[in-house]
Amino acid sequence: MHEFIVVLIRCSAVTGVTVLIALALRRPLRRWFGAQAAYRLWLLVPIATGAALLPAPAQPIGGVLGVMAMSTLSAPIAAISTAPAFDPQLLLLCIWLIGALVTLAGFVLQQRRYLRNLGGLSGIDARTLRAESSNGCPALVGALRPRVVLPRDFETRYAPRECELVLAHERTHLRRGDAQINALVAALRCLQWFNPLIHFAASCFRFDQELACDAVVISRFPEARRCYADAMLKTQLAGEARQELRLPAGCYWPSSHPLKERIAMLKQPLPGRARVALGFGFAVALIGAGSYAAWAAQPAIPAKSARSPASSPADLPPPDVGNAPRDIRASYRRLTRIAYPAAALAAKQEGVVYVRVHVAVDGTVAGAKVDSVMPMDRIDLADAAVAAVKTWTFNPRMVDGKAAASDETVTVAFSLDPRKPLEIKPGTLDAIRVSPPTDTAAVGEVPASENVEFRRMHPPKYPVAALRAHEQGKVVLKVHVNARGNPVEANVYEMDPPELSPEFGNASIAAVMQWEFNPARKGSKAVDGWVLVPFTFSLQEI
Repeated sequence: MHEFIVVLIRCSAVTGVTVLIALALRRPLRRWFGAQAAYRLWLLVPIATGAALLPAPAQPIGGVLGVMAMSTLSAPIAAISTAPAFDPQLLLLCIWLIGALVTLAGFVLQQRRYLRNLGGLSGIDARTLRAESSNGCPALVGALRPRVVLPRDFETRYAPRECELVLAHERTHLRRGDAQINALVAALRCLQWFNPLIHFAASCFRFDQELACDAVVISRFPEARRCYADAMLKTQLAGEARQELRLPAGCYWPSSHPLKERIAMLKQPLPGRARVALGFGFAVALIGAGSYAAWAAQPAIPAKSARSPASSPADLPPPDVGNAPRDIRASYRRLTRIAYPAAALAAKQEGVVYVRVHVAVDGTVAGAKVDSVMPMDRIDLADAAVAAVKTWTFNPRMVDGKAAASDETVTVAFSLDPRKPLEIKPGTLDAIRVSPPTDTAAVGEVPASENVEFRRMHPPKYPVAALRAHEQGKVVLKVHVNARGNPVEANVYEMDPPELSPEFGNASIAAVMQWEFNPARKGSKAVDGWVLVPFTFSLQEI
């Protein structure tokens, strides 16, 4: 009980400090790096709070961190231990538990009231519903299975273009998991119901969430800023005519949102890629530093554990060092998909490539080269395997608990039949099988097609090495598009000339996976489908 109260106090202190940091930096970050950076900054609160729950450092960090630990922990513990008449810890625990349950009950009632206000719901598609009422929507409702809920008068309230923008807004919330994030925020408010900062920060967080969602929509439809502002105004006016409702698990457009500030953001130019990357790096660095400080501020674990006077070294069991592994081999951490070379696929070539990889201490690939190829003439397969392996990340070799560099052999087996048994050399890492894509997706009467707007927004980058080598050519990708228009798989279908650098394929896949497509249709229903996307890399067009 005592340890639980101490942890609760520690987490509350860390949450309060990180919330103050986020509140102080959110506006400058939004102004300098865009709304997305301000929204990411809020990750500092849960990550730093979680870091405070990790095991304490074995040695004191010293300096300011030691002062933080003393100020946040020593005083509360002393206050708890001085009450003589009764045990205050049980009373504190009961008060906390009652407050958490009351806060949770309040959120549940708010959610149920919001759902009752919508009336009956009828399905439009798998992720979209229409409410019987016009009150309280459009919104994204639910946490386990969030759905976009549209008002009864959706088509009459909004113009066709405005309908498209409102749907894009709600589906952006759905795609990013904002409904689940808001449910986690509500859970954190229940656990720290006594902390007023967490409740104030929740409203600021939701506003930053809406601004970030607005920024995503505007980046997709840069020409529709005025139309998007009109849609927000209509939603705001509809909200002011009703009593304010709350939706703990979901995303909605409440009338309390500062409309003036949201519309002002629409007038600002979107930050460039360099500023977005700089803002992302700043947020990551701040989150990492704050989390480390929250962990390091804990009281250090003593070097030797305390023993009772009656105990002696003979009473303690000897450490079991015989079974502890002292040398752990490197293993896979993150792999990128290897595309079957188009020329080898056309020639129906198979083979096994053994790649010798030098894994650095941090798990990155410091070098990769072909160790051997079976059969020996499979040059295209070897090039494809080495190019992909260079992008992988490994868990480094561990020697006596410390990371160490090592040389490993990776087996990449190119097989036209995914069920064919493999014969590989012993002593290598687990074999990676590469097979050609299978056309298992349903093909609609109207095939999937490219959305030209996304080609303009996310064009592939010309590989730097190919640019220096004055290399140019054409790449055709075969992209599997799901019924929502999102790419789920992309493969190099053709290269012209066939010996074109694999970097062109990597650049094309990296770009096309950010696109959205017009899905295939079978009758009036959207279905999965395949689409061929060509890219021409020409030095004359640069």
